[in-house]
Amino acid sequence: MRRDRIRMFYGFGSKVTLLGKRLLFIYGTIYVFELLFEHWFKVPVVSALQLYPIKHWNFHVWQLFTHPFIHNPHSPFSFLISCVVFYFFSGPVEHAFGPKRFLLLFYTSALGSALCGLGFSGVAGFNAPFLGMMPSLLSLIVTFGLLSPEATILLMFILPIKAKYLSYGIIIITFLTFLAKANPHGAYHLGGILFGYLYFRNLLDPRLIYLRYLEWRLKRKRSRFKVMDGYKEKGDDDPPTYH
Repeated sequence: MRRDRIRMFYGFGSKVTLLGKRLLFIYGTIYVFELLFEHWFKVPVVSALQLYPIKHWNFHVWQLFTHPFIHNPHSPFSFLISCVVFYFFSGPVEHAFGPKRFLLLFYTSALGSALCGLGFSGVAGFNAPFLGMMPSLLSLIVTFGLLSPEATILLMFILPIKAKYLSYGIIIITFLTFLAKANPHGAYHLGGILFGYLYFRNLLDPRLIYLRYLEWRLKRKRSRFKVMDGYKEKGDDDPPTYH
């Protein structure tokens, strides 16, 4: 991870990467088709693709993978805000992680948010269906704050604030609104931030998890052996026996 490169790429004048442009194009195209199907052709694609609680009659496994790619068809403005946030924060994080690890971070956060959201879907106030990439976006903002805590960001293009304070603020506000049940999607948002942080700390890297598993197996095998230092006659040069 190239943390030292993030400062030179970040800024409101910085350009989104090629991967970022492709993702924005994909999301934008999907949203246009979504609007056409929902409002013009009267085909309810959102109800088939958004993520419902497990006990809901309309829950399907594929929704775990489709819900991050669709957005509220009745709120184009919120979709545009999501694209703007992605534009400003995806570039520096991708330059620090690299394209492959950036994609893993982005969609690991989405999958983690789904797991946490479904886990709390049985609690009153958290059983609303969910869609959109907001958990992944929150994860990007928090990750940027961890990578470059002293970087200055113009909040709402007006108020200068350090990245670390923005990250802390997002975590605190999300957690408090979750506890107060003021946000029906609070579990999803917290899950995205949590899994993004775990991935940032390399606690979800499949290669490291496999290496830790091999290390655990090796320690377990070693624990089966012990040295027997039995009584030895003088002049007995036989080494200890391993069992």
